[in-house]
Amino acid sequence: MEIGSTVTLTYTGKTDDGEIFGYADADKPMKFQTGMDMAIDGFEREILAMEGKPGEKKTFTVDQYEAYGEYLDDFVQHVPMEQVPKGNVKVGQRIWMSSSEDGTPMPVTVKAVEDGIVMFDMNHPLAGRDLTFEVELLEVEEPPEDFVSAKEKAEHMKQQSKLLGGMQGNDYR
Repeated sequence: MEIGSTVTLTYTGKTDDGEIFGYADADKPMKFQTGMDMAIDGFEREILAMEGKPGEKKTFTVDQYEAYGEYLDDFVQHVPMEQVPKGNVKVGQRIWMSSSEDGTPMPVTVKAVEDGIVMFDMNHPLAGRDLTFEVELLEVEEPPEDFVSAKEKAEHMKQQSKLLGGMQGNDYR
């Protein structure tokens, strides 16, 4: 299969302990264009290694480094309850929290609430886990003739930035 192909498939995803974390069935299949950073790296690599024929099946495991990365203890923060805007948070709840660096909101999980302190986990819920996928291809569309991958586009923008004399190149998309 070529980079740039549009793939429609069904899958069942399981964690390393056998728990199902996600799926797509024939009624609501997963559809994405390869080469556009629309799927985790290891998943896309395994899909691209397939022949690309409808009905083709494959089971594969993606290690944590090609999935959602390793679990980082530095991504766990302890915040006094009075600094939590939402206030009434519960363990296990996913909420959006703004980064103090640039204000960009990101999803975090409430890990604990003890003695007026909230423990927020900014790791992806599947970080640190190897993931196994059972996949069946339903349809594969060839890439368009003028296909440009996300990686090629990023490299082009980097070169344009240099030509334009600095970071203002990032503003011209």
